[in-house]
Amino acid sequence: MAAQCRARLPLPAGGFLPHYSTHRLGEGAHAGVVQGVVVVHGTNRNADDYFERVVEAARLAALLESTVVAAPHFQTRDDGPRFDEPYWTSSGWKRGHPSEGSAPALSSYAALDAVVLRLADKSRFPNLSRLVVTGHSAGGQVAHRYAAGSALEDGLSGYAVRYVVANPSTYLYPTPVRELSPENFLVPDVSSCPDYDAWHYGLQNLNPYMLRTGAELARRRLLGRRVVVLLGEQDTGTASLDQSCGADVQGANRLQRGLALVRVLSHEFAGHRHEVATVPGVGHSSRAMYQSPQGRAALFAWSAAASLRQRSIDVGLARADVR
Repeated sequence: MAAQCRARLPLPAGGFLPHYSTHRLGEGAHAGVVQGVVVVHGTNRNADDYFERVVEAARLAALLESTVVAAPHFQTRDDGPRFDEPYWTSSGWKRGHPSEGSAPALSSYAALDAVVLRLADKSRFPNLSRLVVTGHSAGGQVAHRYAAGSALEDGLSGYAVRYVVANPSTYLYPTPVRELSPENFLVPDVSSCPDYDAWHYGLQNLNPYMLRTGAELARRRLLGRRVVVLLGEQDTGTASLDQSCGADVQGANRLQRGLALVRVLSHEFAGHRHEVATVPGVGHSSRAMYQSPQGRAALFAWSAAASLRQRSIDVGLARADVR
């Protein structure tokens, strides 16, 4: 199915971004669509697989007809991009760095902006009022950083926006504090880990896309935006896990890192809007995560905030801090 849904989106600075979508983003008016989901692929850059997995999740939720799913493809040189398509290094697209090649240099996050803006185009999707930006693994890294960096939500009047961050290797911290042991919140000894709070682990030494926002506004955005941290309860391995110093100070594995992040936010920032949903019996699988009842609720059940809050309580968070 994905091959039939591949297209290219014109970018504001020139060039085209390959993507997969259930609806033509540049053609026609799709009046039956009320929700958009933008899903970012993992480190293997298999946007077609991620597209099909979220399409199936929408079908299982009986919402496929009313949902537009779009999956951008962030290419590297190894993917054989066309001359007018941007590409990034294997780490650069995850971190919002500028593209390389003959197409105009563009942050991968700015390219993601272009996709979200197209879904928010009332001439194409006149009845769309809910937007989700999500990713699993490396795509989850993108979704979390994008929640802090993108200015789009600030100007999207009349839209409910949610960021579903599934099983990423690391998170963006809006504070230098980390959970160094259970319920022990401290600023680490920077002499042994000098870059632990630098971009993309923290808000120091920002790249060009994030410098447009600045650290203070990025902090306010990340804390004020609705973020669902979606975790597989069996995602406790270390395969392909970032194990650098800046990553290890966030926790031993993906499950621990996700739970620790929200505990730190609850300790440091009353009223933050991150919440946790865990998926029993699932490890590092985007298919199982998105197609689980918890994954479908995070993506599609906009009235499910109470149940997600209750799940957060079950993993030891304070209800007053989870909204």
